[in-house]
Amino acid sequence: MTFLVSGASGFLGAHLCEALVRQGSPVRGMVRSPNVELSAGVEPVFVSGLTDRDGVRLALQGADRVIHLAARVHITRNTASDPAAEFQRVNVEGTRLLLEESIRAGVRTFVFFSSVKAMTEGSDEILTETTPPQPTDPYGCSKLEAERVVSELAEAAGISAPILRLPLVYGPRMRANVLELFRMIDRGIPLPLGSVRNYRSLVYTGNVVAAVKGILSAAPRGAEVFLVSDSERVSTPELVRHIGAALGRRVRILPVPVALLRAAGRIGDLGAALAHMPMISPRLDRLLESLAVDSSKLVRAVPQWPPYTLNEGLQSTARWFRASASERVIRA
Repeated sequence: MTFLVSGASGFLGAHLCEALVRQGSPVRGMVRSPNVELSAGVEPVFVSGLTDRDGVRLALQGADRVIHLAARVHITRNTASDPAAEFQRVNVEGTRLLLEESIRAGVRTFVFFSSVKAMTEGSDEILTETTPPQPTDPYGCSKLEAERVVSELAEAAGISAPILRLPLVYGPRMRANVLELFRMIDRGIPLPLGSVRNYRSLVYTGNVVAAVKGILSAAPRGAEVFLVSDSERVSTPELVRHIGAALGRRVRILPVPVALLRAAGRIGDLGAALAHMPMISPRLDRLLESLAVDSSKLVRAVPQWPPYTLNEGLQSTARWFRASASERVIRA
């Protein structure tokens, strides 16, 4: 089976490509620039974007299965004149075009990566696949609409198009918020999170890869939705302690009232607005609010999943974190 992977150069795309190559599958990585470095063994195919129909059509020649990760995600400094329209163009219309051309090319399996943000940004209830979605931002709305496009086209064509909704993903080569949390814990910075009483789901890259392999083997009909997460749900203070243990660092957590943290975030937003910087409150909310999912549907569909515990995933990530820090010191 030849795989075409969109978003092959991204954090999660690279992990998936490497796993597919290791199992002996021919893999093509769809990228927008010839200067992008892909994993060893991945054949690069260049398209100008997801809405480049001719380029997508060429990339699909001979492909048997498509894994669609490419998307417009949250951008720290958004320069688009109409950000909502850009999310619509890339995430919805780009997905529509790729699936239309996949069906035209005879592809029988199309794995679509979505996000828990297609459901909500935060909830005190544990989310399941039957929870009514209520996305709250343009990104989440665009992912939910893209799911509906996938469902409609896949049902009409009679192909398998599983939809995987992911919470926060962590693992080697991660970027953004979780990486910054690792850095702060490693430096021994006190974190004012001791009064937070929430619960959140995360998912390790190794568990995502195993989910994709299992779903491909199960080949569910139509466009079934699956929530994908590690088995454990943790509060933010618990996550900090787990990361500290993986890094071998003593953590310092201060019991600052949540109301005071939110007030500080709003004050920080004023300064950020004046300096044309990203708002602080949205990032703070991810540490304070609950967002947990129930992935038992996937457990029933894929035997012996997930293969890794939260601690195993964090330990693997910590080993990469230490190794990458050593590499930076050597290069310096």
